[in-house]
Amino acid sequence: MAHIIFYTKPGCIGGAKQKDFLLKAGHTVDERSIFETKWTPDLLMSFFKDLELEKWFNKNAPDVKAGTVILGALPQKETLDLLCRNPILITRPLMVIEGRYIAGFDPEALSNIIKLQELPNDDLTECQMNSAINPCNAV
Repeated sequence: MAHIIFYTKPGCIGGAKQKDFLLKAGHTVDERSIFETKWTPDLLMSFFKDLELEKWFNKNAPDVKAGTVILGALPQKETLDLLCRNPILITRPLMVIEGRYIAGFDPEALSNIIKLQELPNDDLTECQMNSAINPCNAV
């Protein structure tokens, strides 16, 4: 079984469900706060190198929902600098699995990397609560 470094927002219900899914599949999960990690552009690019710039963002972040941050409006360098300064904007989870850097939770893609008992019936990427009271999006 794999050891997974799992960067998320502490208290996020969706992140807890994702972590539980991985644990039930027999993996070890080292949960780390996305806010307590010192992000650099180079480190974030390790996770984002195969993704379109718009997918680097947490679409449920308050500034994204409010339209203050427009996905894809900034060039890559400025986007990375913005995400390093404001980790609430970073898509979650970020995972390191067997030397691979992965952004977001896609069970089908994960099943190509690690053993999963079965794919979930529920969408584990959906925000779990009303955004007005959602602890997942508060800083």
